[in-house]
Amino acid sequence: MSDEFEKYDAFAKHMEESFPKMFAEPYGGFCVSEGWWPVLANLCTNIQHHIDWKNKRSEVVAQVTVNQIKEKFGGLRFYYSGGDDAIDGMVRMAESWAAHSCEECGALGKIRGGGWIRTLCDTHEAERQQHMKERLVE
Repeated sequence: MSDEFEKYDAFAKHMEESFPKMFAEPYGGFCVSEGWWPVLANLCTNIQHHIDWKNKRSEVVAQVTVNQIKEKFGGLRFYYSGGDDAIDGMVRMAESWAAHSCEECGALGKIRGGGWIRTLCDTHEAERQQHMKERLVE
């Protein structure tokens, strides 16, 4: 198994064990690159903390269950059920954070076109451009 798959499996296992209620239903995995994993970890931590805190009082917030997490048009998409308006805001903030973070390394990035739309830092965009040039020569 490659190092990338081992890292992915370790991340997925950590998230599922850390947030068993959120990932109780089939959700399709984490269809985003490693640079966005900290965004997701922070988002899930904040969501579960909010739910647990609110549910210790009289107001009840429905448990969030993740339906799908993916990249689409260079942006993070976090689809879920449950929650409240505060959680909606947390998700929008995380999606905004990802829109300015390199999908590969998490550094400051921006949305790049040229085929598949991705959010990349200058270094990873240069690597992508070089790879595209090499493919044209082949």
